[in-house]
Amino acid sequence: MHTRHLKQFISLLMPRSLHLLAAATALLLILVPLARAQSVDFDPAALSKQRSAILLKATHTPITDLEGDVNHLAVLSETCRVESGAKACGLSDKPLESTNLEDRYAYYVRRPVELHASGRQVKINRHNWEAPASASR
Repeated sequence: MHTRHLKQFISLLMPRSLHLLAAATALLLILVPLARAQSVDFDPAALSKQRSAILLKATHTPITDLEGDVNHLAVLSETCRVESGAKACGLSDKPLESTNLEDRYAYYVRRPVELHASGRQVKINRHNWEAPASASR
């Protein structure tokens, strides 16, 4: 008699545990891509886009209102410096020594964008170039 009750009890638990397992699996499948997406933020190309966005915001917003964005970009930039090197991340070899917001903005946002715009840090990858149609004739 005990074995019959035990089998019934186990049969009741099995669907619940399968539902929990399925829910846990679904949650993991959702969270893993999100974690991967966050790890790409300090990629040099992503930093360049973020710098441009902050520079654009600064044209119509006081820098003091952008302090959170500048600080976040500073953390990502320093992570990029460790992972890829200062030059790849658009930073000076010399670290910033000031704690002033305007200096942080200049160091992490304005100067790297200006260097990129002046062409001093533009990288050209020629292997993707196609020959013009007139040159092949």
